[in-house]
Amino acid sequence: MSASLSPLVRRITAPNPSAMTGSGTNTYLVGTGEVTVIDPGPDDLRHLSAILSALQGERVDRILLTHAHPDHAPAAVPLGRQTGAPILAFSADHPLRDGEVLSGGARLEVIHTPGHTSDHLCFFLQAEQALFSGDLVMSGSTVVIAPPDGDMAAYLQSLERLRRWPIARIYPGHGDVIDAPGAVLAEYIAHRLMRERQVLDALRDGPARIPALVRRIYVEVPQALHPLAALSVYAHLLKLKAEGKVAGTDQDSEWRLTNPGGA
Repeated sequence: MSASLSPLVRRITAPNPSAMTGSGTNTYLVGTGEVTVIDPGPDDLRHLSAILSALQGERVDRILLTHAHPDHAPAAVPLGRQTGAPILAFSADHPLRDGEVLSGGARLEVIHTPGHTSDHLCFFLQAEQALFSGDLVMSGSTVVIAPPDGDMAAYLQSLERLRRWPIARIYPGHGDVIDAPGAVLAEYIAHRLMRERQVLDALRDGPARIPALVRRIYVEVPQALHPLAALSVYAHLLKLKAEGKVAGTDQDSEWRLTNPGGA
């Protein structure tokens, strides 16, 4: 069932709730008559049927992907077969590039926002000053940055870049509409920098492996989610290593400060 969020935007949430996806992956229908579908979601016949039902009498002019993760992208192929619409993404038969403006039923600007994945894109709906954020920003949760494709430094740069955009609302890949985008972007950046300080503080007590760092830093997080937290800690460590602040080799190694007295 689709929910109308504005005169131009409808949302259909896939039936794939989980610790990673929250209530499920949001698929957005943008425009009327000629419709852009953003993130058609997992390869689930129930979800595909819901999308097609919501589109009765309308034409899909394109299918856009924020990134290629399996909860966002696989339904693009069967939806494309059913509608004849091209699939556009950062790496696809019809590749998109940063700064490209897509005209037609809805005028959307493409913003390359690597970090969660290297191929991640956001789409800016100029008529509403609204951002379709994919997994760059979620509602009610932070985002897992999982190396090697996830990159914490690139993620922070993408968040900082979007703070300079005139965004009035965010349509996230998971969760409800975000009506205070400036505050949420600032909160996301502050949260990541806090975790980075916690990693450095923990290593001041001596070298440690990632599981020990997770147990110390993520005390408020259920233990079942510690494997996900470990991925973000690893991403922080790789960023800090590139800055010359810590030393370590991989996800299983011991990590240490390079300058314990001055870090």
